[in-house]
Parts: sequence; C-alpha cells; structure tokens
Amino acid sequence: MSDQPKTTTLPRPTGAEIYQEISAPNGGTIVLTYNDLWLIIVCRNSMDGDWTRTREASLMVTDPAKKRALADRLWRLDQLLEGLPAIPDDVLRMNLSRAHVWFNERMVSDSNPS
Repeated sequence: MSDQPKTTTLPRPTGAEIYQEISAPNGGTIVLTYNDLWLIIVCRNSMDGDWTRTREASLMVTDPAKKRALADRLWRLDQLLEGLPAIPDDVLRMNLSRAHVWFNERMVSDSNPS
C-alpha cells in the first residue's frame, strides 16, 4: 500500500463543458462553455477584441459555420452585458495555446461528455 496521496487528473475539456455561469440582465443565467471561453480568448488576444474580425476569421478555419455562430452569439452577449467577463490570468495562461489550436484546427463540440 502506498503512502502517496491520491490525485485525480481532470480530462481536458472538449468544448461543450460549462466554463462559467453569469447573471443575465433579465434575471436569468447565461452559460459560457469552453467553446465560448476559447473564442473569447482568440478574439481578445489575436483580433484586438474586434468581434467583426473574429467573425470574418471564423469563416476561414475548421468548422466555420459553428464558429461563426458562436462569434455572433458572443458579440451579442458582449453588447447586452456591456462587456463579457474578464478571464483570470491563470485561466488565460492555461487556455491560450489550446484556444488557438481549437480555433484553427478543431471542431466545435456540441455535447458535454458527462
């Protein structure tokens, strides 16, 4: 029997998992997934926060229709909320490379692997 503490390694998110829930102005809840997080990171870090450029770029990468739809949704939310939530530095560091690989090469995940 080992005296080593048991550690659990969390699997990498595929995209559809919930990243954050935020309050909507109407009192409801808005769910942001990792797909959303990654697209926000790409927009802020590669497109200078410009959703128009992000929407255009989304048409030139893998899974363009779904990424464009995500960009449209996030742009509307950005306007509705007068800004999307800040991304903590540690979350940004952990997801920066993953976000760009996802944006350029991966498909948008629609299902949460429970």
